[in-house]
Amino acid sequence: MQSGEALEREVKRRLEYEISQGDLGINPQLTKVFLHKGYWSRSREKPITMDVSVELYRRGATEPYLVWIWECKDYQHRVPVDDVEEFHTKLEQIGLHKTKGTVVSRNGFQESAVKVAEAYGIGLARILPDGSVIRLIEAYVEPTVSREFVVFGLTQPDTTQLTTMFYGLSSSGRGVTEVRHLIALEVH
Repeated sequence: MQSGEALEREVKRRLEYEISQGDLGINPQLTKVFLHKGYWSRSREKPITMDVSVELYRRGATEPYLVWIWECKDYQHRVPVDDVEEFHTKLEQIGLHKTKGTVVSRNGFQESAVKVAEAYGIGLARILPDGSVIRLIEAYVEPTVSREFVVFGLTQPDTTQLTTMFYGLSSSGRGVTEVRHLIALEVH
């Protein structure tokens, strides 16, 4: 299995687990998590296959009220700004009005990628190559987690300097150190 596919499967598994716990304010019975699902692009006139997606439904609805797309980047280098810009374009093509996006990486992000993600309202997450750490730039859920701390975790090439399991930055720019906090911020 290629490392990119392994990261996609890991992200899907982690999201399914967090949602299944039922303590995020999300009804697990009204939520679906997909690997490699296609979403219609008006511009391309064909579907764009996304790495991982989470669809949230209202009871009785046939269409999701929120689609959360996770773009997985398992590069040997930090994710460049161009990848975040390209992801934003894909989100626009599939319906930005009800779509959230998060880019997840094992090796972090260039500082310019963090700035552009914040400007576009795209969340960022980091899972360390050994699977031990994820960081997202999200809302400041935890009073001890500063934005600077999370940005350091997202951009630091030397993983020996990282101290927590997860770094996350939400689409609203708040920093968190737990996947469940990121999910809660994004869907509420």
